[in-house]
Amino acid sequence: MLAELDKLEFGSERFTRLLAEFEQSVGEHADHEEREEFPALRSRLSQEERTTMGRRLLAVEKAAPTRPHPTAAGSPALQWTAGPLASVLDRARDAVTSTGK
Repeated sequence: MLAELDKLEFGSERFTRLLAEFEQSVGEHADHEEREEFPALRSRLSQEERTTMGRRLLAVEKAAPTRPHPTAAGSPALQWTAGPLASVLDRARDAVTSTGK
């Protein structure tokens, strides 16, 4: 869905419709995490384990790609192999597009 949004013209009818679907999906996902996943983790993990998990998540997020790469979806080996390079390229693209160059 993100890859398709990235290709669409901002503000087009298809973009607006797909963005609304994406927002709903993300909201439902977040609600599920808040109601089910996070309470389960809080009840099963110690504070130290949760802190360690949070630190690991932050470290992984710093190295993760910032743009969709649908060809890597569903393939952990491809994600681990191509992810670091994709991340560098994504961040370079982000830097260039955010400065308007």
